[in-house]
Amino acid sequence: MKKIPVTLIIDDPAPVISVYYTHCNPKITKDGRPMIRNVPNSMLFDFCDVIERHGIKGKYSVVPMPGNEGDIINGINGVERADMELWMDTVKKRVAPLFSICPEILSHNKAVDLETGLALPQNERDWASDKDRSVLTPYISKALSLLKEAGFDASGVTSPWDFGIEVENEYVYSISKAFEDIYGKKDAWYFLRSLRGRDDAKPWLAYEGEGRRVVCIADTLNDHFWQTINTTRCDEEFVNRIADEIITKDGTAGEMIEVMNRGGYPVLITHWQSLISNGLGTGIRALDEVGKRINSLLGDKVEWMSFEEIMNLVLENKDDYPKPVFTKMSR
Repeated sequence: MKKIPVTLIIDDPAPVISVYYTHCNPKITKDGRPMIRNVPNSMLFDFCDVIERHGIKGKYSVVPMPGNEGDIINGINGVERADMELWMDTVKKRVAPLFSICPEILSHNKAVDLETGLALPQNERDWASDKDRSVLTPYISKALSLLKEAGFDASGVTSPWDFGIEVENEYVYSISKAFEDIYGKKDAWYFLRSLRGRDDAKPWLAYEGEGRRVVCIADTLNDHFWQTINTTRCDEEFVNRIADEIITKDGTAGEMIEVMNRGGYPVLITHWQSLISNGLGTGIRALDEVGKRINSLLGDKVEWMSFEEIMNLVLENKDDYPKPVFTKMSR
């Protein structure tokens, strides 16, 4: 019996600066504390310790122009150059061996004027809603170019919010063309959609043409770590309760088990701010517990895979991965 792929989505990372801080409103937690703007690199090191300890794999975003506050080549406002470079070096050496790297388009905030580099009035999600491949391809290419110049080997693209969902066919074509143009790659993946609560939730081949292919990988679980942003609780009981929502201590329940019982792949999702927990790191501790439980309880049933590995699995067996039917335009 083949093992079931399990993977983890990490949305919103960028060097030191919290991309979530730049677009959240109000900039306070639900329990009244100020949101942190910058994340110390020590928390990235803690995250690396966890994924290396358990062999956790998935996809990890690097936002190229985070929050319209600069970029990963020329510098980010309020971030020391040495700290930015240490962050990127750590991601290359410790995250990239386990996680597929991707841009989360350009800013995950306001859309960017490619000629001037300045922010446009609309956020990226709204800006993309009526664009075609002639506009989307250079926009995605810019994001890939920045990652490539910074030394990252990207293999896919993540949508900020549900960027491109109204024009998904144009968007997917643009991803394919941008990867060929910038990296010379014929295959790529993207993360845009969710298949939570659906039967047999698996990835699929979303585009094949002109010698290129694009695989869509959707999340299948909720972000149970998000709740750590809005509380100062960091006790063991709280950490274990979060882990229980994904997989219980005996491995018989939790959302991950529900997905597997329905015949789907457990594609876990979280956000950088969920793991950082507004500076407390509670989410990282909960991820540590989840990784321990998955490996000890399901090691004979599941296998950690990066998004690139899942993409290759789909491409090698594409008839086994039919495209789901979507009844409405929703993530």
